[in-house]
Amino acid sequence: MSARSQPPRRRSRPAPPPSARGDATVRTLARLFRKHPIWVAAAKGVDPRAESTVFFSHLPGLPWRLVRRQGQTLLRPGRAPDPDLVFRFTPRAVARLAAVRGDVGDFAVELFARIAEPRRTERVDFRVAVPFTRLVERGYVRLLLRAGPKVAAFALAHGLTSIGRLRRLGERSRRKGPARWERARSPRPSAPATRST
Repeated sequence: MSARSQPPRRRSRPAPPPSARGDATVRTLARLFRKHPIWVAAAKGVDPRAESTVFFSHLPGLPWRLVRRQGQTLLRPGRAPDPDLVFRFTPRAVARLAAVRGDVGDFAVELFARIAEPRRTERVDFRVAVPFTRLVERGYVRLLLRAGPKVAAFALAHGLTSIGRLRRLGERSRRKGPARWERARSPRPSAPATRST
């Protein structure tokens, strides 16, 4: 077969380095989405096409993506090609989410509290990447409503008194575009030191 007739090679997403795949914070968040009974039950109402891009503050430039596959929510290496939402978790924020006890409302309130948190080390950075109509179609708004009075009380305390205000907040987040931490590149591994003779 000539060089011209060979099929083009598909570009594969670069896998994260072993240190990232074995990172305790990454493993904890992946386990919460995949195995925690409350998180698993909440995700059942989300459209199987839903995808989000996830970053970790201590692993800059190494994107992950949340996908729905065969009824599970999986955290996989690589950026989502067309994400609905974009997150950046700090290790402390993941630890606080993992420590929550209660129902879906308790977990949702803790997540929103992390998003509203002013202290950088305790925060979850968050961006809406799609129009509000797609959030509705893919079940995110229904999930919020199912979270019940605890989320409603939290939203009211932060000025979100109606779906209309929630929509405007989402559109404002989307118009801002990607944050600097989304555009960061992963650090190149340093070359091994050579021993002088």
